Amino acid sequence: MATRKKIVKTCPSCGAFFNAEAYEVINATLDTALRDEVIWGRIFDFTCPSCTHHFRSPYSMAYKEMEKEYIIFLELDEDARDEDERISKSRITGDQIAETRELFPTYRIRVVHDMMDLIEKIHIFSAGLNDKIVTYLGYKIKDDVTVKMKNAKPPIRVYKALFDSLKGKAGELNFGLLSSSPKPIFVTTPTRDYEYLLKKSPLRQQFDEAEGLYQIDEGWAAGIDKVLIA
Repeated sequence: MATRKKIVKTCPSCGAFFNAEAYEVINATLDTALRDEVIWGRIFDFTCPSCTHHFRSPYSMAYKEMEKEYIIFLELDEDARDEDERISKSRITGDQIAETRELFPTYRIRVVHDMMDLIEKIHIFSAGLNDKIVTYLGYKIKDDVTVKMKNAKPPIRVYKALFDSLKGKAGELNFGLLSSSPKPIFVTTPTRDYEYLLKKSPLRQQFDEAEGLYQIDEGWAAGIDKVLIA
């Protein structure tokens, strides 16, 4: 069952502070209806009791699925009011990771710092894919599209490439780009690229699970390229 907590939110419209109910841990295997609420970001939606303004404001929480054996900790610095609280929050996440490893030694554990990264991880694991490979492919797609878009008028800035799904044509992985473009940008890459990285690439060992490595993001992917250059 999901566990809840009380948090304080600030209305971006009128500036009022108010107490709100949020989720501490969501177990999507037991609370299947909450999965879509997370995927669509609705668990982060609030209504100000003073001015009735509706707004989205992510907060730190954990999401897990027992059947697929993974847990994702969403850790947001915005929740901390000062450096001491940031250190305390980081320590809490470390304790949660240690507890998970003890209770569920086969679980994949990930730490993310953005709501969209949380949602992407859920999509990746739901598709039964290796998130390290998908993250690396997204990083390479972002770089490739950035080069292609720099001469657009006006130039289009690409912030991130996020895995969307396997839906669409057979043999393709779909990514959506977060960018400055007024129109959505979607990119596909053949699943044979994924299979190559998984089975034949000289980098394939980099995509194995590694103890103590829980933050798999663009910074991690950039480090893989450094390994390749070295």
